Amino acid sequence: MSVHFKENTHILRKKWKPGGWISEKLPEPIPTKSFLTNLINNLFKEVESKKDAFLEIDKNFSKVLQIGPYRVVVVLPPLSDGIEITAVKPVKKLSLEDYQLDEKVIDLFKNKAQGILISGAPGEGKTTFAQALVEFYVNQDKIVKTIESPRDLLVPEEVTQYSFSYAPHNEIRDILLLSRPDFTVYDEVRNAEDFVLFKDLRLTGIGLIGVIHATRPIDSIQRFLWTIEMGIIPQVVDTIIFIKGGKIAEIFQTKQVVKVPEGLQSDDLARPVIQVSDFFTQEVKYEIYSFGEEVVVIPLDQIEKRSEQNQGIMKYAKEALDQQLKLLINAPFITSIKGAHSLDLYVPTSYKWQIIGKWGANISQLENNLGISINVKPLEEVQAISPKIEYQRQRKREIAIVHFPSQVAGKDVYLIIGDSILKTTVPPDGKLTLKGTQLIKKIKNYWIKVAMV
Repeated sequence: MSVHFKENTHILRKKWKPGGWISEKLPEPIPTKSFLTNLINNLFKEVESKKDAFLEIDKNFSKVLQIGPYRVVVVLPPLSDGIEITAVKPVKKLSLEDYQLDEKVIDLFKNKAQGILISGAPGEGKTTFAQALVEFYVNQDKIVKTIESPRDLLVPEEVTQYSFSYAPHNEIRDILLLSRPDFTVYDEVRNAEDFVLFKDLRLTGIGLIGVIHATRPIDSIQRFLWTIEMGIIPQVVDTIIFIKGGKIAEIFQTKQVVKVPEGLQSDDLARPVIQVSDFFTQEVKYEIYSFGEEVVVIPLDQIEKRSEQNQGIMKYAKEALDQQLKLLINAPFITSIKGAHSLDLYVPTSYKWQIIGKWGANISQLENNLGISINVKPLEEVQAISPKIEYQRQRKREIAIVHFPSQVAGKDVYLIIGDSILKTTVPPDGKLTLKGTQLIKKIKNYWIKVAMV
């Protein structure tokens, strides 16, 4: 894959394949300063004599040469502490067919994706996949150009390769806008100028394929957040291809919606949210939104984990509150979990102030004991449904059969009968039989409401 020279140290080489290479020292003699100086002179002779060789970058203490398929980086003192030469070659040239992609993915590239990021760690195969994608678009009779520095993509003759080594960002932008390519490969997107140029080209309608270093797919999006406005991210980047070990590991897509971000409760917090979804499952993995003056990126799986933990804590708090209320008041009540740190407490209106206490002393004590917020509400405000009641006579006594909706079968419910509350479990068939002369009389006087809390 690459060979690394530095004066007075062993020659090192990396071999095997993307994502699975090994490094080894070569047994050859340790290169001296004079040996490396002579090697550099020979490399420059190659550039002068070969048609497919050129000097890509020429600075005082660093040089980048492209000799056929080989990219050679030369660094000289005092920029480095010794002469250093690195030669890199493409490991393998693949076509899109070699990746054995699903038809849905091929259709994505052919008809939908226009702002593509190919991301991954160094040496994982990003450039190899970019080359395959270039050939795919060329075979589709698309006009394709590249922006590279250095120019080391192995692409068909039909593709024009531009370099920042010979023209600034503004000049290349103007050339691309005037020449109107269908797709441009941007290898690699590194600094602020690159991100701005990527945005400008994409917003003019040019299809873009950006190659970017990132250890996770979401990291490639985050690198854009600090250089362009959050609201235009889905227009600039709609597809992220994450490469690992020479293969496509994940594909993400972006879109913007207006909603309450996951993990927040109030409808007043609705705002534009960028959703980053898994292409294959359509499951939203991340949400990006503004919170105050900050832009936050939230992994939804962490919210779900915190939610599960909070539910367990709140269930314990609810049970503890129920036990304390039974000792505090002689009245029916219903407690309902309403958030990560709050409970709703429904009591008959006549008992409301007994629960709250003078200047809120009683409710404050309960909140401090449990470490949660308690909202005291009249029993009449609890969300409830009115079930169908059927009266029958059984052994000369009247019974009431309560018919519940199918969605509550097998679940715990509260039956509210006047100012009385009965907690029960709905039978699997959705029919609950109630007996007792006084109970039946009360049902007829007050009817029944069913609360699901």
